[in-house]
Amino acid sequence: MPEITFIVDDLRGAILVENNHDLNANLIDHLRAALGEAQETACARPLEIIKPIAAFPEALAEELSVRIAGYYHDSLTEGPGRRSSVLFQFCPLKCKGCYVPQLHDKDSGASVSVKKLAELLLDPKFERDGVTILGGEPFAQPEGLLALVGELRAMGCRHLVCYSGYTLEALREKAVKQSSIGAVLGDIDILIDGAYLESETSGAGLWTGSGNQRVIDLRATRRFNRIVLYS
Repeated sequence: MPEITFIVDDLRGAILVENNHDLNANLIDHLRAALGEAQETACARPLEIIKPIAAFPEALAEELSVRIAGYYHDSLTEGPGRRSSVLFQFCPLKCKGCYVPQLHDKDSGASVSVKKLAELLLDPKFERDGVTILGGEPFAQPEGLLALVGELRAMGCRHLVCYSGYTLEALREKAVKQSSIGAVLGDIDILIDGAYLESETSGAGLWTGSGNQRVIDLRATRRFNRIVLYS
């Protein structure tokens, strides 16, 4: 049986309907009669992803940078509340069926300074409950990721979500040799972990793409020294 999810956007005065592509025409007609004409919203994120403006080489030589595909504001499905989000470019995992294969290539996108990116993500013209970092694979750029997390915190960002195709256990193993990964895990609030599995999409839950992925409350995990799922 197809599932349907309603998300109330009280700031915009709209109701977002997820998974309506699985619904039969009769039910869609009923929804249209009750709610009015629909507007596509790309999984409750804006249709338009803002493309980065590459920094000049001399600027990148002086500042830490990350390679990204773009960023956007007003996302409602990538963490608690309303989010500003950034898409890191490059993913070594290349999960089968990934819906953003254009983010796999490490030479696409553009390199931007961490400081400039933090300013763009925290643009005061937009309301937000936090920032979400996804990709691609954010932990494939660990030094830049750590610098971005630090810059966002320094600029007053209170809540950070990060996605990874690696499990928390795998990231902890990587952190033995890459201390920046451990530092990120010691700071962010929520980690959504695990590779995308095309065979488990029907079991996807809150903010995830497949049923194997977990939404981990890292604050509680650090406090209790055991994995605590977000609830």
